[in-house]
Amino acid sequence: MDYYVAIREKCMNFYREKTPGTIWDWAMECMDLEGLPMHCPPHHFLVPAVLLTACAAKEGRTEENLSGMLMEAEKRAKKVLGGFCGYYGNCGAGVGIGIFLSVYTDTTPLSEECWQWVNEATGRSLIRIASVEGPRCCKRNSFLAFEEAALIIRERLGIELEQPKRILCHYYFNNKECKRGKCPFYPNMD
Repeated sequence: MDYYVAIREKCMNFYREKTPGTIWDWAMECMDLEGLPMHCPPHHFLVPAVLLTACAAKEGRTEENLSGMLMEAEKRAKKVLGGFCGYYGNCGAGVGIGIFLSVYTDTTPLSEECWQWVNEATGRSLIRIASVEGPRCCKRNSFLAFEEAALIIRERLGIELEQPKRILCHYYFNNKECKRGKCPFYPNMD
C-alpha cells in the first residue's frame, strides 16, 4: 500500500465529509491504516496533511486548494528520511509542522515575516518533542508536535483547533521500545 496516497485520500475525505473530530482523532485514523508500521517516514507527511486539512476546513478553503497543498506537503515530506530524529537531530514530526506552516502560508526562502514563523514553529515543535527522552516513537512525537502546533496555529493564524481533554495512545502494544508510564499518552492500564 502507498501510505502517502492513503493518508492524502483520508484527509480529502475528512474535508469532503466534514468528519467531526480533533486533529488527534484524524491522525489516529490515519495511523490505523492497515499495515502502517509503528515507525516510518509516512508519519512525516501525516502531520502536515492532517493540519492542512483541519485549517483548510476551518477557513473554508476550496477542495482544489487543499488538494494542491497536500500534494506539495507530500513532495516535501518524502525528502525527510526515516531515522531523521536520531541521525540528524530533527524529528520528522517537528519538520512536518514546518512543512505544514510553510505550505499553508506560501512561505519561501525569500519570505520575511512568515519565514520566521515557519522556523520558530519547527523549533518549538522539536523542543516539545525533546521534552520526552528517547527512543523514538512516531506516534508519541506526532502527538507532541500536534500539541505545540495547536498553540502556534492559534497564535499565528488565529485558527482555534479543538483539543481533547486527554490523548490516549493505543499503539503502545506494538512498540517494543514504548516508555509506558514515562510517556504522556500512555493509558496507564498495565
